[in-house]
Amino acid sequence: MARGYQNYRGRRAGSTKLIVAALTLILLAACTFLVIQRYVSYTDDGQLHFNLPPFFQKDEETNQPEENKDTQNQPDSQDVNLVISSPDDTDTPAEPPSEPETEPTTPEPVRLLAFESLPADSAALTESINTTGANGFLYPIRDNTGKVFYASPTAADKASAGDETTNEAISRFCAGTTNAVARFNCFHDSYYAFIHMKEAAICQKTTYVWYDNHSYHWLDPSKEQARNYVIGLAVECASLGFNELLLDELCYPTSGKLEKIDYSGNTMGKTEALVLFLTELRAALEPFGTKLSLLLTEELIQSGSNAESGQDLTALLPLVDAVYAKVSDAAAAQELLRGYVGEAEPPMLVPLVQEPQEGSWCLTAS
Repeated sequence: MARGYQNYRGRRAGSTKLIVAALTLILLAACTFLVIQRYVSYTDDGQLHFNLPPFFQKDEETNQPEENKDTQNQPDSQDVNLVISSPDDTDTPAEPPSEPETEPTTPEPVRLLAFESLPADSAALTESINTTGANGFLYPIRDNTGKVFYASPTAADKASAGDETTNEAISRFCAGTTNAVARFNCFHDSYYAFIHMKEAAICQKTTYVWYDNHSYHWLDPSKEQARNYVIGLAVECASLGFNELLLDELCYPTSGKLEKIDYSGNTMGKTEALVLFLTELRAALEPFGTKLSLLLTEELIQSGSNAESGQDLTALLPLVDAVYAKVSDAAAAQELLRGYVGEAEPPMLVPLVQEPQEGSWCLTAS
């Protein structure tokens, strides 16, 4: 190349950079204009208004005072109806308001006048009850020999002491008083047990009927024929009009030569047999609405059970309505009864204020 004619580079390179920079600025301005167009609006009077992007608004909210933020975030209470319910509440009608609880009524105290024999007539019975302040009477309908004191088609031969006149008088007396209670001995029986030794009686190992220290016989509650016989007599008493049966000696014998008794053929335990009897008796008396009560000793109430007699109060008490007993502390005895039945309603305690004496009992409820 000839001297003096070399390419001139400096001026050309500078002008190119200027052109590129100018084009870049023009391109950025155009892009910016297009982007800004999305956030530009005009008011009704023609003024230009910018709507900032969301991220700018968040920053703006962050910088607001705390009181303003709280005011903006609170809903208008007049426009909001908030209902909170569980999924199970869907389409479930509201429960009606519960009835106000009423105070439990205290049952009328039980005051019974006991008779060894029936009064001459209803007027004599009423006079005796009113004189003593009683509200009912207690009559021994079946004693510890097995005899019943009314005309019974079910009782064993010679075990029935009464006639149709007796039955009519009993029914009339029962209808004329609030509490007509029959004292009913369950298994102490010298009539039916002697006739039906094998089928119904407690027997010796010799298979002959067993007798206690008073030479009386006993029925065996585990034997079906014995239970059916006693229940049949109880139904007759209910049909006469008694509204309560006071069960005496609901148990196995506990005195006498017990070692001679043969229980080897029994198919159930003593307590199980007594429970079965009570269950069947309640079912038989249900059409009459007759209540059942037990005559117990204070010793049994305190101990709760007796293996020899088969009496277990936790098993027997849920099947009766009341317990009659002579106790030293009625409130304490009632608490013991409550403990034996757990959460169930305990039977009412009717304490004997006076033992049977000269044909009269004075009983009262705690």
